[in-house]
Amino acid sequence: MDKNTLLAKTDLGREALTTRPPNLGPRLRSLLIMVDGKRSVGDMDKLLGGEGVAGPLLEQLEAAGWIAQVDAGGALLSHSASADAGAVASGHAGAASPHQAPLPALPFSEARRLVARFLNDQLGPMGEQLALRVEACKTPADLQILLPRLREGLKNFKNAATVQQFDQELVARLPKI
Repeated sequence: MDKNTLLAKTDLGREALTTRPPNLGPRLRSLLIMVDGKRSVGDMDKLLGGEGVAGPLLEQLEAAGWIAQVDAGGALLSHSASADAGAVASGHAGAASPHQAPLPALPFSEARRLVARFLNDQLGPMGEQLALRVEACKTPADLQILLPRLREGLKNFKNAATVQQFDQELVARLPKI
């Protein structure tokens, strides 16, 4: 996603802020709140504390139909509130549909960081030990081996919907071993 791209909430995005669907975790919700049609992707990177951090998250919000690109005047350039986006926003999306391209795999260091952040966002202090284990992973294989333990922790401390969100947002994008 280009650093100068401007994004705004769609009607579906404004609705998601009030209904809090299960696949709109705290990190995505915080970013969705910040999307205002005036901040660029580069501005979002600065707010999130690093270059290239906002892009993958904004792509998830856009794929769900919660945000869309706008021109400098704030008019929507692209808006895809299709049935797929509605299913994603309502938390009823299953596997990617044939016409919905899967998100690309993340670089290992980025994947490891996002998994640790997801655990911290979802579990707070209870997830600290799991996050430390994730940060100690040296290879994609180490992270893959740890996945059952992470899922178990998320299910025990939160619920099955959180595990599903974890699988959809992150596990599907982990580097392949």
